[in-house]
Amino acid sequence: MAETYDPPVDELRFVLDASAPWHRVLALPAFAHVDEALVSAILEEGARFCAGVLAPINHPGDEQGCVLDDGQVRVPAVFREAYAAFVKGGWAGVDLPEEVGGQALPTTLAVAFSEMVNGACVAFGMMACMVRAGAHLILEHGEPAMARRIAHELLNGEAGATIVITEPQAGSDVSAIRTRAVPESDGEGADYRLTGSKVFITCADQDYTGQIYHFVLARTAGRQTGAGLSLFVVPKRPADVAALPASATNGVSVLGLEKKMGLKASPTCAVAFDDARGVRIGAEGRGLACMFTMMNLMRLEVAVQSVGIASAATQCALRYAHERRQGGNPSLSIVQHGDVRRMLVQMQAMTGAMRALVLDVASALDLARHAPSETERTAAADYADFMLPICKAWMSDSAFQVANLGVQVMGGYGYVADGGMEQYVRDSRVMAIYEGTNGIQAQDLLRRKLIRAGARGYAVWLARMRETLEMPLADATPVPLRAALASALERFEAITAELIRAESERLDLCAAWYLQWAGLLAGAWSTFRLATAVEPGTVRTDVRLATARFYFDAILPEAETLERRIRAGDAGLAGALADALAVPV
Repeated sequence: MAETYDPPVDELRFVLDASAPWHRVLALPAFAHVDEALVSAILEEGARFCAGVLAPINHPGDEQGCVLDDGQVRVPAVFREAYAAFVKGGWAGVDLPEEVGGQALPTTLAVAFSEMVNGACVAFGMMACMVRAGAHLILEHGEPAMARRIAHELLNGEAGATIVITEPQAGSDVSAIRTRAVPESDGEGADYRLTGSKVFITCADQDYTGQIYHFVLARTAGRQTGAGLSLFVVPKRPADVAALPASATNGVSVLGLEKKMGLKASPTCAVAFDDARGVRIGAEGRGLACMFTMMNLMRLEVAVQSVGIASAATQCALRYAHERRQGGNPSLSIVQHGDVRRMLVQMQAMTGAMRALVLDVASALDLARHAPSETERTAAADYADFMLPICKAWMSDSAFQVANLGVQVMGGYGYVADGGMEQYVRDSRVMAIYEGTNGIQAQDLLRRKLIRAGARGYAVWLARMRETLEMPLADATPVPLRAALASALERFEAITAELIRAESERLDLCAAWYLQWAGLLAGAWSTFRLATAVEPGTVRTDVRLATARFYFDAILPEAETLERRIRAGDAGLAGALADALAVPV
């Protein structure tokens, strides 16, 4: 059961067909070579690869895990074979330029494919997303000739990529980073020597590729404290690798391989840089701004991973519930029991809402890069910037919840490893932590994206939701859903206005609740848009509408509790918490 995964091609097609932003993306001159036939071919071929190559290695890879052998990390052999096939099929660069080996397709389509990759095997997807994000980063900020060379190596399977930020003493506080970079010579793009230690680095070492490009944040002379960091690309091996033995390194060594709760086939390492040679990317002191290109893509990828795991967990639970017979005379499939149905429909409703939202945000990123007018590009960029922390945090929390519900549906068979569900729980747990913990995402949403940015992205989102509410309905069925969405939006606007004017202490306390409310509302909006896109009279339509009603009746009301918590934060809850923690238990 753990090796079975059915890529949701029909659902992906339906969501894309129902998306106005996606149709605007397809109409862009940059994607004149992309038509519906090509989209279908990519989804179908991608589904075959994910179901036939990646799904069968998910459980064996988890059991085998990675090992550190004489300073070299070794991934499961079946993962290396799968990665070679992944690269050969051209899947590493779906949305990257053809000149570096990519397919020059929309990011929206790359995200749709990525959902299937992560639904089949999220540990494998970690390597794939690092390479894609690294190629985007170097092409956007690197010196052109070097950038093209490195991106080509990444996409043709010669090299891997990492995002290297966290240090043991710093954690999420980049201002506490101590890794130093000393220039070897003067001038733009000069070589530097880097020294320092980093932890929790995904794919910091692996044997998929002969080379690894580490994108490292470090300090230069005169920038000893604070966030004035620079970005460097540091190869694992010196550039002239052809003339060196396989053991040659560039002062980069693995200090340890983390023993983790999940994602056991994806290596996470502590790594040291000892006078390692690197090249600065971008201006000195502007490294964090450059790194956000990679970090934002990674945050989008966390959301996609969340959808993939939620979808796979829902499939697994549904299969089990239809096959497992228990209770009644004669015995019934447990899918016929009310409490099991409740959990299954909740899993379906949350997964569908997440999928629609992440594809919508991906389309906004395409429009932000390629829309013909500056006004449309700016609005799309502001919208995506506002929605990314919601996608990352709300979806990662939701995926863990969906996987937990799957364990409950399967009972004891969900708790043991053979059923496959417990791996989804373990693999999904870290998603609320990496690429900025969900608490950091909430603070970023409320303080930076809402207040400091003048609520620009929020205003675009409001306008789009109001536009949705004003659209004529072809059928009367979604009318109650529209009323519920309008009511929720009105309450959300009121609490948002309060928080914009709130004291800092209240923002600290309420940020996570505010983000969760935003996620619930975004999910309701996405669900409503899909409900209005169905054609009445088919069984599949009836299922979609029933799932939408469940979201509005059973999931969206959780926002009322979040509203009460936020209002309690204005009534002295922070002081009560301080008093409660004054005496340890």
